[in-house]
Parts: sequence; C-alpha cells; structure tokens
Amino acid sequence: MRTFPKELAEFRRIVDERGENLRTLSHDKLIAISKQPIESLKIGPRSATIGVIAQTMPDGSLRVVVQGFMTHRIFPGKSVALDGFYKMPDGSVKPMLDKEFYEFD
Repeated sequence: MRTFPKELAEFRRIVDERGENLRTLSHDKLIAISKQPIESLKIGPRSATIGVIAQTMPDGSLRVVVQGFMTHRIFPGKSVALDGFYKMPDGSVKPMLDKEFYEFD
C-alpha cells in the first residue's frame, strides 16, 4: 500500500533534478537563472511552482536554493520541496545543511 502521493514524489524528483543540473553551472549562469521568473507547472491535476534563489555569501560563494511549492490535493496548503548547495569561487560544490533550509519555507 502506497501512502506517499505519486504527484508529490514526482515533484520532489523534478526539484532534485533541477538542483543537480544547476550544480554544473558557473556563478554567472546561476545568478542569471535566479533572475528568471518563477516556473509554473502541472503535475497530474496539481499546480506547482519552482524558483531558483542565488545569494552571494561573504566568502564569495553562492548559496543556491531550488524552491518548489505544490498545492495539496484535498486540504488547503502547499507541499514544499527544496534542494540547495554552495557554489564556491573555485567552481567546487558544497552541500547545504538541512537546518539551513528553514530560512526558505
């Protein structure tokens, strides 16, 4: 018996995939992508949005967060999916800590 909604699993997969693709980009491309409009999409009958946030940090790195929201099927509210990382000035990637995502809910 599956208790996790199929649409939510697909939504989280999409957000994670976007994050993986973004990890390969340069600082300039990440900043440009973060200035693009929020993407709207449908996953089955549910509406969702995905946005990218890129913040310059004091050490010169970028904190990049992929933030997605999807409407609930029955009850009011939204499900949230997040992925994030730090892009260092030398091009390397450092993961974000789970507790850091609380700033982006």
